[in-house]
Amino acid sequence: IYVCGTVFALMATGMNQFIISQGYAKTGMFSVLIGAAANLILDPLFMFGLDMGVEGAAIATVISQILSCAFVLGFLFSKKPPIRITFGGYSPEIMKRILAIGFAPFMIIAFDSILIITLNTVLQTYGGAENGDLYVTCATIVQSFMLIVTMPLGGITGGTQAILGFNYGAGQPERIKQAQRYILALSVLFTTVMFLAARLVPQYFVRLFSSNAENMELCVWAIQVFTLAIIPLAFQYTIVDGFTGMGMVKISIPLSFFRKGIFFLFVFGLPAIWGARAVFWTEPLSDLIAGVVSSVVYLKVINKALSIKTQG
Repeated sequence: IYVCGTVFALMATGMNQFIISQGYAKTGMFSVLIGAAANLILDPLFMFGLDMGVEGAAIATVISQILSCAFVLGFLFSKKPPIRITFGGYSPEIMKRILAIGFAPFMIIAFDSILIITLNTVLQTYGGAENGDLYVTCATIVQSFMLIVTMPLGGITGGTQAILGFNYGAGQPERIKQAQRYILALSVLFTTVMFLAARLVPQYFVRLFSSNAENMELCVWAIQVFTLAIIPLAFQYTIVDGFTGMGMVKISIPLSFFRKGIFFLFVFGLPAIWGARAVFWTEPLSDLIAGVVSSVVYLKVINKALSIKTQG
């Protein structure tokens, strides 16, 4: 049932970008709210009202995803958007460019999944029979906290790609730089708030998952370590997503892979020297180094890249 729902969810999510890119951000947000609201209503109805249990939750999720998908497709087939869904007249060259731009976020998400699996495997291996499960449980809670950081951060930087792409195509370098300053400022502000939250109130988040005293102590420590470099992470996200939005995937993909590569080196190297708990230092070290390197690359290439487009 969930696999069936995933098809509709992917269609809704993917096609929703065509709505947002045309300037209908509120409509795009409404499509997401439709699915979320429907799920909140149908879950208890099917699970408890109709006594369907987990199966009811799955059916409720699929129905909610179908509703979101239907709304998105209905809007894109209507006469309201300037660019509607049509069939025929496809350009292989444009399709190749779209695939190239979409390849960057695809690889980022794919490798993030691999990194999480690798991290948990290393924790289980070095933690051993005594502490392996404890460390993996802690890592799962920490990764859930990080999603609260990275998902909105990705929404900020990814959601503004249409603005950067439009101004890049229009040959407006100063507007691009101004937009990126605003994006970076907002990203830094958000990550600073989350950095402070991780220092001041991480225990409240941990309690959502566990009340065990041992888990609490380890998870609070791990969250504070994991989030040490989330402010430099704002630079990484802004720069990588900015280059992607302007179609400069030859720059954005290497920068993204650089961060993943550093993560892999640390996730295997640190515990070999300092033990299982050292794995939790992998995230801040890779975020800090990647943020610095991305910033240096940006400062070196941005003027040249924008001047070429302006001259073209």
